[in-house]
Amino acid sequence: MIRLFIALLLSSATIVLGQQVLYPAHEHFAKFNDVENGWCASDGTISLHLPDGNTLWLWGDCIIGEKESTFDVRNEAAKMINNAAIVEEGDRLRAYYQGSMAAPSSLIPKDGDDIFWPEHACIENDTLKIFAIRIIFEDSGIPGFNFRVGTTHLAYFTYPGMEHIRTKEIEYITDTSMRFGTHVFEEEGYTYIYGKKDTLVDGYKYPVPMLARAEHSVDEPWEFYSGDGNWSYNCNEAVPVGDRPMSESYYVYKKNGKYYLIMHEIRLIGELFILQADQLTGPWNRASSGGIENKFAVIEPHGNNFTYNLFAHPHFRQGERILISYNVNNSDFWPIFDDTRNYRARFYWLDVEQAVDATVPDTLDYYDSVVGIADPEAEGGDRWPSLKIEFGYLHIEQVLAPVSLDIFSLDGRKILNRKIFGDDLIPLSSIGERALLIRLTGNNATQVRKIININ
Repeated sequence: MIRLFIALLLSSATIVLGQQVLYPAHEHFAKFNDVENGWCASDGTISLHLPDGNTLWLWGDCIIGEKESTFDVRNEAAKMINNAAIVEEGDRLRAYYQGSMAAPSSLIPKDGDDIFWPEHACIENDTLKIFAIRIIFEDSGIPGFNFRVGTTHLAYFTYPGMEHIRTKEIEYITDTSMRFGTHVFEEEGYTYIYGKKDTLVDGYKYPVPMLARAEHSVDEPWEFYSGDGNWSYNCNEAVPVGDRPMSESYYVYKKNGKYYLIMHEIRLIGELFILQADQLTGPWNRASSGGIENKFAVIEPHGNNFTYNLFAHPHFRQGERILISYNVNNSDFWPIFDDTRNYRARFYWLDVEQAVDATVPDTLDYYDSVVGIADPEAEGGDRWPSLKIEFGYLHIEQVLAPVSLDIFSLDGRKILNRKIFGDDLIPLSSIGERALLIRLTGNNATQVRKIININ
């Protein structure tokens, strides 16, 4: 008991010291474990607080289908679509897209062969207006990135109901190197629309922050920030609102008269940054250019996973902290079906003012605890559960947390499924298969073993 108390005390101290400005928001990850209408996993993770108190979540490429278990998708009953939405109403979350769960298609319909990835949104007079970027598929020579980013569109939907009305291009954005809708910010009668412009910086092509605004409605003509506090209706006169290279997704948050831009580093580098300015126009500059910029977190590498595109959800609060998220993905396509945590956002509580002043970045892991169904105190590292065949039984030991057990034949037929915790004996005498695949799925990983059934 004393040893356990000391271990808990040390663990608690580690958490306090290691999380100076970020605190895990596990409940916001877990609520997406059970979404109505087949949503299993996605990136994007963009939210809009609706006037009725509900939350709209917008997603990019989504897996829609049936699950074998919490984080395991039935491959034969799943389909990838390019965008979708979830409406969160109290404890109920329901996915929206076109078609049916058996034959789903994107919420924002394709235009020919081109698709749309959603950005932020606003709601005006019961009409939901989603900013969307056209994606044109072409061979870029980079596996996984065989597309070109196109122009900004607005997709209109009824709310409630989520019925698609139309999708239209914002025709007066004639500079195709600019994209708008990254974040929509309302202040003093204007809707401010943040975006990016592909720009050469030090010989490299980077997106830098841009800003437009519309009075009263985003359907009114836009003005583009043209420098020195001026605005122009001509997008060709627009200038960046900073020289800091931006990720495709970022968020501007206002607190105590200051503005904070929160972002994930570009190029899939697992680092989180915050910038501070006195105006919503920034300037959002790099520290080397005199800007207030600070790295407040570093994400530990994990296998083939990578992270990108932070977004904030400040209508969810924990005292002075606001909710943020960043996306997780995997360089190999199939692991996201085997374990959807490889393609689901991670959520944290952030204190923005502390983040600006943090001198040592927080270190973040992909998983809540040790990766694997393991004993972190085991000598020599993680200890996986022990599986043995004894007298016609599968004997499982060292299961330190509840896991799901699945037994398959080598041709993929599922023979048995049950929950286990601790030691367990599974009779194999009635199973005629000579060789079996055993899969254990816990909160942090999946273990698969091949065994020979000796009766």
